[in-house]
Amino acid sequence: MGLGNQGRVDARLVRALAGIQTGVLGGLAMWGWLAASSAVDRQPVWTIPNLLASVFYGRDMLRRDFSGLTIAGLALHLFAAGLAGLLFGLLIGESQNRLRVALLGILTGLVWYHFSEVLFWRKLGALAAIYSPVRPMLLAHLIYGFALAWYPSALEAARRQFPEEPAPPGAPEAV
Repeated sequence: MGLGNQGRVDARLVRALAGIQTGVLGGLAMWGWLAASSAVDRQPVWTIPNLLASVFYGRDMLRRDFSGLTIAGLALHLFAAGLAGLLFGLLIGESQNRLRVALLGILTGLVWYHFSEVLFWRKLGALAAIYSPVRPMLLAHLIYGFALAWYPSALEAARRQFPEEPAPPGAPEAV
């Protein structure tokens, strides 16, 4: 996986890059939704990033205002979204069926939601569970899944940017 002859790139790397792109864009859409729903509920838009920052900085981050440490929470969120997108891109592969990709993206968003509920929010304690809005969080993960539906377009753009190296003769086709 990497650069091959004459500036060509392994196909898996191109799929990974397209997955990261759609994952980060989905993460931005998620945060936009969470910020908007917080504003509608007259809550600070920094609630979720501060909760995420509490992973690094402890309960001191369970506050209502923006601080420099809030950026760490946003960074963790975008990192996780990009990582989920990378895995999605590698698993989806070359699929160009947009309906299939959209449905698998939504499924990915729901799996990530349940994964984060079980392994993340509950580990942060009761205060994090109280501050984490359940319905907006579920909808945010669905929005993330919808954003993953743009993976085929991102894959085409990545292919134009990074030409893939041809498969060696006799090698099985990439999935």
